[in-house]
Amino acid sequence: MGLFGGSRRQVFKPSPYDTRRRRRKLPKWFVLLVVGILIGSGGTLILQASYGPKRLTVLESQKLTDDLAAVTLDRQQLQADLTELQRQLDAGQSSAEQTIADLRTEIATLNERMQPLRDEVDLFTKALSAGVKFDPVGITGASFEQANGSDKLQYQVVLVQEDDQQPVYDGRIEVTFDGRYPNGRAGAVKALVVPFSLKHYEHLTGSIDMPNSLQASRATLRVYQADGKRALSYRTYQVN
Repeated sequence: MGLFGGSRRQVFKPSPYDTRRRRRKLPKWFVLLVVGILIGSGGTLILQASYGPKRLTVLESQKLTDDLAAVTLDRQQLQADLTELQRQLDAGQSSAEQTIADLRTEIATLNERMQPLRDEVDLFTKALSAGVKFDPVGITGASFEQANGSDKLQYQVVLVQEDDQQPVYDGRIEVTFDGRYPNGRAGAVKALVVPFSLKHYEHLTGSIDMPNSLQASRATLRVYQADGKRALSYRTYQVN
């Protein structure tokens, strides 16, 4: 007994017959798991607060909702305006096309009516140019009228080119008048210079005041190139 009584160790513990309460400890893995969850949640909250998007308050959320509703209404109004503008554009285009069609019809009708007049003008021009000498412009006729005792003289001059296929001719006419002054003295004066641009047929008409009340009896008409000094042709007419 003395040999084995120095250490009395219970080999089979716990025993089902042991009535003492044992303290239970949480497993280390569970403690580590909980601590990791807490640390991760806290880090997430810190990162979200520092770098994440700002959380809106209730008033800010309401304002954002109201702004979105206003933008939606504006978009709907703009869409309605766009639809109306498209309708007006389509209507205007249709009206313009109809107007263009009417104008084309009217132009065709006017061309049909003008053709006989063009034919008459061609015949008239050919009759005027018959027997006329072209250098290169022909004088087909002219008239000068001055009433007795009047200073004013009326004139008409008809010029023509040989055909209407020639380019426009730029020139001028100069008219020298012979006659008598009120004191009975004879005299001559170049009193009329008229520039012209002639395609095929040109009718020049107007009036002038005779210098020093000259009563003209004869008019000598000369045709020049626009910047020329040599007369291309000339004709003499009586003043009526």
